[in-house]
Amino acid sequence: SSGVIAFHWSLSRRIEALNTHNVFMSAKDSESAISSWSVLRDDDDADNSTVKKKSLKGQPFNFYVHRASDTDDTAAPEECDSIMVLVPCKGLVRDAELASLPRDEAISKYKEQFDEEFINDVREAVVDRLSVLKGLEQIIRDDLLDEVIDTPGTYADYYNVGSGVPFGLSHGLGQLSLTRPGAEVKSHNNVLFVG
Repeated sequence: SSGVIAFHWSLSRRIEALNTHNVFMSAKDSESAISSWSVLRDDDDADNSTVKKKSLKGQPFNFYVHRASDTDDTAAPEECDSIMVLVPCKGLVRDAELASLPRDEAISKYKEQFDEEFINDVREAVVDRLSVLKGLEQIIRDDLLDEVIDTPGTYADYYNVGSGVPFGLSHGLGQLSLTRPGAEVKSHNNVLFVG
């Protein structure tokens, strides 16, 4: 499955323009729909040794925003808000030479695949897209209190997941949100799927 860059933002005011679950998709035609899934994830990259650094400025791309405080008052202090933004991206590019290094050194090298310049570009592209919503014109830039960023490098570090992809081997449209199979087993009354 794809990796994600996750921005966890604490904000100094409520973001009423967002629902609990928000999906931002770029698809004015089939070409932009295809391009929107590949802008951060270039599977045709001949040099597979690094994450390809593409600017998102003016490019179609998709992302998801979760605003837990819309339904859970404990997710943020009163009059404040917290949101999580997930941007699909390429997973870590595996490097056989790093296998001989101590774990901390190898993870540090893998984290370099998502450098500060790349993360800043992704953040700015997300903020630009959000700023077109009524009520969000400047709110993210003006009211950001704290930010935590996760990349495939941090997921590999924290959870030992291959290539730093948090959703396992496959996470296609049939496994997202409402299209995910139900938790109850229809053939047995006492069986539930979990995890």
